[in-house]
Amino acid sequence: MVSPLLGRTGTPVKWGQGSKVQKAEKRTAESAMTDGFVEKIKEYAKQDAKQGVYMSKGFIQFRLARMEQCVSPDRDGPKAEVMSAIQAALREPHPLLQALEKMLEKLSGGGSANLKISGVQQAAEVYAPNGENIASYNSLGGGWTDIQTKEEHKYFSETASVYCQAYREARAEMRAAAEAPAAESANEAAFDTRI
Repeated sequence: MVSPLLGRTGTPVKWGQGSKVQKAEKRTAESAMTDGFVEKIKEYAKQDAKQGVYMSKGFIQFRLARMEQCVSPDRDGPKAEVMSAIQAALREPHPLLQALEKMLEKLSGGGSANLKISGVQQAAEVYAPNGENIASYNSLGGGWTDIQTKEEHKYFSETASVYCQAYREARAEMRAAAEAPAAESANEAAFDTRI
């Protein structure tokens, strides 16, 4: 680990410590997939099937909001802390280094980050408490990019599976209902009333 940045007084600058540090909670795909949530997915699928739209904007927003609430790690807090650290390093560059590499530990939510800072480019990788990379930053590459976690991937897969099955069932019911009146009218036309 590279030694911490030194402030103007020669004392180490401490990042990610204080009241923002939160106790990490278990955020899994399983915890998001409650019975009520699954029923709402099915309702969206049925409504979308009636409209002839697969995964409407309303469903996508609903699914993303639930993922953010129950599955996704906190990215905003650590990103803000990383940006503060980058800005502080750029204001007080170390005179002997052309580029500085720094590890930030104990970010909000218990994560960490690796920073690479120079006058030309700044880059960072943010990690969840379990060590999984959740976001990256590149000042030359467009800023922040959120990286999907394994639990988020699992959540997307499970919600898509429930939605797909309910959508197919709704479409099959619609087809059966449309075919039933046509079959009845054909039977009535072929019915012979002569004795």
